[in-house]
Formats: sequence, C-alpha cells, structure tokens
Amino acid sequence: MAPTAVRWIGACCVVLAVSALGAGGAKPAATVFPGRNGLIVFQSFRDGSSQIYTETVPPSPVKRLTRGPHCFALPAWSPDGRRIAYEYNRDPEGKPARNSDIYVMNANGTFPKRLTTTVGFDGDPAWSPDGKKIVFESTRSGNSDVWVMNADGTRPRNLTPKSLKFDGDPAWSPGGRRIAFTSSRNGNEDIYLIKPDGSGVPVNITSSPKDDFDPTWTPNGQFVAFVSNRDGNDEIYETNDRFQLKRLTNDDGLDTFPAFSPDGKLIAFSTDREDTGNRDVFYMSSDGDVSGVTALTQAPGWDQAPDWQRVPASPAARPPAAHPPKLSSRLVKADLNQALACRGG
Repeated sequence: MAPTAVRWIGACCVVLAVSALGAGGAKPAATVFPGRNGLIVFQSFRDGSSQIYTETVPPSPVKRLTRGPHCFALPAWSPDGRRIAYEYNRDPEGKPARNSDIYVMNANGTFPKRLTTTVGFDGDPAWSPDGKKIVFESTRSGNSDVWVMNADGTRPRNLTPKSLKFDGDPAWSPGGRRIAFTSSRNGNEDIYLIKPDGSGVPVNITSSPKDDFDPTWTPNGQFVAFVSNRDGNDEIYETNDRFQLKRLTNDDGLDTFPAFSPDGKLIAFSTDREDTGNRDVFYMSSDGDVSGVTALTQAPGWDQAPDWQRVPASPAARPPAAHPPKLSSRLVKADLNQALACRGG
C-alpha cells in the first residue's frame, strides 16, 4: 500500500502509576550516536536459529558474525562503533529465558565476552554515550526491571526497583542525561524517561490507552521514536517530553524496531509490508515513509532488530576482559518461558 501523508498529532497529559509481562519479553531498543553512517547490524532467522549479521546502505551481500545452534539476538553498537553488545541463549529457541545473558564482541564477531552470570533473564542491552556502561533488562530482582552495569559487567544496579510491573527495552539518550524505557506500570505499555542513576519519578511521554514500546533516540537526542498499535497495527511514531507526536509509517503491514542512522537522515526498521508474515529490514527518510521505503534485506526468515553503526575512529581492538559478579537472584515464573527475541515466527 502506498504511504499517505505523515500526520502530526497532539498528545495529552502525563499519567504515572504501575502489569506484568513475561521474562524474556525484551524488544530491541538502542541509542544511535551522531556521526558518519556505518554498517547496520541485525538479527536474522534466515539460516535457522537467530544469528547476527551486518549489511550496508545501499545493500551489499550480508556478512554473518555469529555461528552455532544458539540464539544471538538484539545487537547494539557501542558509541565508538568498535563493539557489539547482544543477548545470547545457548538454546536456539531461547528456552528457558532464564539462560539468556548479555555478551559483547568485536565489530567483526571476534572475542565474544560474557557480561552477566545471574540466574534469570538478562537481555536487550544498550550503551551509554561514553561507552563505559550498559543499560539492560533483567529479572534478577524477581520481576522485569531496568538495570545498568559497567561495560565489563561489574557493579550492576536496579534503576526501577519500586515498580512491580514490566520495565524493559531501555535506550540511553545521546547526551547521556536520560534513559527511555517501556513500562506497563500504568496497565498497558507506555514509554517513560528516567535519569541514569534512577533518581526522581519516571516521566510518561506517550500515555496512550494502546501499547507503546521499543523506544530509540534520534541522534540529536531531541525525540524518541517508538512502536505503537494505537491505530490498529504496529506503526512507528516519534515524540518528546513536550508531547509532540509524529507518525512516521502508515501501512497495513507491521512496521517495528526503528533505528536512526548516525547522520539523522534515515531510519532502518523491520517490516512485512512487501511479504506478509515475513519480516525484512527496510530503510526510509527520518521524516517517515511518505516519500517511499527501500528494502535492505530479503530472506525467507525474519530479519529484525537493526542498529546503525557510527563509523569507528580507529580499527577494532580486543575488548577488555569481562569480570561479571556472581550475584544471588530470584527466579520468576516467566523465566521458564521462551526468550521472545529468539522466536522467529
């Protein structure tokens, strides 16, 4: 279906309150840091289980970074473009979710390092602008919360300990002052902003009766793009803390997993608009699909969760050794479920 005009919509007041989603229900969220456009990393089920690949714009043959009958999912570029954090489960279907952990590897897929070791789901990583910390989703506290740790896995801290509902999909702002995340504390999924130290009251910037999820920041830090089913199917929107809402996609197909290019001119996203039921990665202008979209991948298995690299300032180097702490954790019932990112259909 041809896209129609992008619409600007007024939003309303902030609502704060606190529902549970299953562990392993992470959807990708990331921060694209300003700079020159590099590679797009994404996860794909084209070869069976979820693996991590890279692609270029314009399209070229994809390069596979991971191997083995396991689940590699939700890749996120470091701000210097030299490393990729990702979610890993040794079972190709992500069963159970409690075995999902966060790893980091070089941009070419070498030297994978495990960062988390707790019993319970750990996934959906996103980097701080200085590359020194990683924010992620975890059930180690007994329900899904947003956590932050050093980039080597040390000193984890819960940023949403007061919430008894789902908190996840974190994304760090390019300026470093705020973290956007999805929460169901108000009865349905909305996008909230919180300070990186967890202080203060999280601010709801969507407040819709429908579900809003998967936030990602524009490279200038002025807007948060997200996915919403407020108009009947999953579409991509953007908003800010002044509640200026803009619809970026308008199609009968599913449009999800937005990721801005470092120069702020393009958005990569996952859609089934040209192949119903099968997701591919497309890209469009950051103004939306009103001027058209371009296919980046075409494969029989789902392609999803793109993240756009900032061109590295220097060649990839071996990351420092990870020293994750061994902490006690509490299992929740949903930790026995499948990790959502490992589900390819």
